[in-house]
Amino acid sequence: MKRTFLVLLLVSTALLGADKGTVLRSIVLPGWGQMHAGHSTRGTIFMGLEASIWTGAGVSYLQGLFNRDDYRNLAMEQAGIDVSSLDRDFQNDVGDFSSSSEYNDYIRSLARYYYPDDPEAQQNYFDNHSRFGSDGWNWSSAEAREDYDDALRISREWFRRTAYVAAFALVNRAVSAIDASLLDPSEPGIYTAIDFPESADFSSVRFTVGARF
Repeated sequence: MKRTFLVLLLVSTALLGADKGTVLRSIVLPGWGQMHAGHSTRGTIFMGLEASIWTGAGVSYLQGLFNRDDYRNLAMEQAGIDVSSLDRDFQNDVGDFSSSSEYNDYIRSLARYYYPDDPEAQQNYFDNHSRFGSDGWNWSSAEAREDYDDALRISREWFRRTAYVAAFALVNRAVSAIDASLLDPSEPGIYTAIDFPESADFSSVRFTVGARF
């Protein structure tokens, strides 16, 4: 908690003495503030990171959509059920059981396990959790069900990656805004620096935060 408070205090102090126009530009588009302050190389780096972030998010989202279409089509064509409007657990059940009849047998066994001496409770549990009619399915083959299960899992993984990658856009904006607020070398306080390698190996790029007295 103390460390978080210290970081927030340092950031707030830097922003209070900064050129608000420069900081706002960096929040809107990382690198714009650096460009505005005459630091084109730093600005290019932040803009490049921003472009990479949104490119990665876009690619991940498209992959999620492609795999979502795959598992929906498989369920409709090979199992006879439209899973597009079903919740997450229902979609999982379609991939876990070869048919709704098999699923219902599983539900009946659970009812007996939960209520061994209460037939009425067993029936109520079965009625509330079993799947019939338009909620029923029957896979044409084990391979089709496995393909559905794989596409469902992969689609969700890609959508999760989209959210994670997009979150870096917030980080990039925060770092860019702080960096833009600390560019004036004539003022004491916190400063930042970016060192670039002479070779093409950009893995050695170094970002430094320090204090000027």
